[in-house]
Amino acid sequence: MKILFLFVSLFLFLIISCTPEPEPIDYGNDVCEFCKMNITDNKYASEIVTNKNKIYKFDSIECLFQFKKGFIKENEIHSEWVNDFSQPGKLIDLTKAFFLKSDVFRSPMGMNVLAVESEEAMNEIKNKDGGMTMTYPEVFNLANQE
Repeated sequence: MKILFLFVSLFLFLIISCTPEPEPIDYGNDVCEFCKMNITDNKYASEIVTNKNKIYKFDSIECLFQFKKGFIKENEIHSEWVNDFSQPGKLIDLTKAFFLKSDVFRSPMGMNVLAVESEEAMNEIKNKDGGMTMTYPEVFNLANQE
């Protein structure tokens, strides 16, 4: 019985420890995989996590999307993450984020699109500072036009 418990515990540990997940960005030290600039702004940074748990970090959403278009295959991507503008430094699921484009906010690469975790947070920022709401595909297309 002890051997079975040990085997099951080891199996669960291996499964949990191998699950791809984002890692914190080391602002000022990590470098953007696409543009090679230091990642310093904790409101716009983003990451791609591959199925093999390789982490690619970016200083902005547009760098992530440009990298995604030309340097990685969709089937290699486990997840995509972006900083929540309203909670700097907090990574949120990029595919579920709400986006706002506004020249009031200056993103590192100049696309000026921010991401937040909730529609409520996006509307709060939009009501205060203006801007245009965008969807994930719209942001992807905008990033790859520039």
